[in-house]
Amino acid sequence: MKNENLPSKNKLMIITFVLFIGLMFNYFYEYYHVYNSIEIKTSKTAVVEYGSPNYDIREVVDSVDGEIVSIKKDIDTTKVGPQEIIVEVEKNQVVKEVPITVEVKDTLAPAIEIKEETITLTEGEDFDALSNLSSVYDVVDGDIDYLNNEEVLEEDTNYYTVESNVNSDVPGTYQVVVKAVDNYGNVSSTTYSVEVNAKPEEVVPTVNTNYQNNKLPSGDVNALVKLAYSLIGSPYVAGGTSPSGFDCSGFVQYLYSQIGISVSRSSSTQMYDGVAVSYEAARPGDILIWGYGPGAPTHSAIYVGNGQMVHATNPIQGVIASDVAGWTRGSGTHVIAVRRI
Repeated sequence: MKNENLPSKNKLMIITFVLFIGLMFNYFYEYYHVYNSIEIKTSKTAVVEYGSPNYDIREVVDSVDGEIVSIKKDIDTTKVGPQEIIVEVEKNQVVKEVPITVEVKDTLAPAIEIKEETITLTEGEDFDALSNLSSVYDVVDGDIDYLNNEEVLEEDTNYYTVESNVNSDVPGTYQVVVKAVDNYGNVSSTTYSVEVNAKPEEVVPTVNTNYQNNKLPSGDVNALVKLAYSLIGSPYVAGGTSPSGFDCSGFVQYLYSQIGISVSRSSSTQMYDGVAVSYEAARPGDILIWGYGPGAPTHSAIYVGNGQMVHATNPIQGVIASDVAGWTRGSGTHVIAVRRI
């Protein structure tokens, strides 16, 4: 028996097949078109700062045609230089892996840490511009080394220099400029001031200077201060207690003996003579006890007012007048006690 519907079935199958092929062609054409349209645009190499743990790739590229959904291959931000990153970008449900070049760069300048914004000196006091630096450090290169200005070459990197016009022999205000350069050419600088104060005028004692035979007015602290100034330049002698030679505590004991007051012989015991007062309340004639810490005295001096003291220092300098703040910086010790007799 002849099947009269066979041609119609074959025709339907052909039409269905053709439609399927057309749909598949359209699908792949659309997929191919969308896939090829997915891109990440950068006008230049994308830059990520060195050490950035949570950088956002969207912030370092110009534009993205699609949406970044994940990072397939990441970069190491602790390594400076160009690296490849692969990101997954989705558009119209089509996902494409897009490679781009990212450069990890160090754009941060070195950090310069100073101890004080302003240094105060007394006329004639030694000054070292490097002494006011705490550190010069770069997050990538670590500690930066000091290089004398005269030694710097054009191609040099990873160094710092110090420019100073300080003349401590001439009172005035000066500037010190610290400049640092890291391995990648990042530059930073900082400036601090140095104020050089004139030496206090030497007070000429109005009392008889034949101290071996004439005592000063009993209990007269002002006369004691004048006497201290008059003895500037006296030699330093270990164990010395007279104008022919003093050590620090011998100088203090001698001054008080000249106004009829007895104090003990050493810095360790003078720390307990009289009564304690704060340095802020110190008056001329008070004894300044110096040391590296509480209970560890190393030196005695006489406070003469205006932040100054007179003391027997060492065999080279002998008896001198010093700025208390300057002596603190230079000696590494500090005032641990002030005693009023």
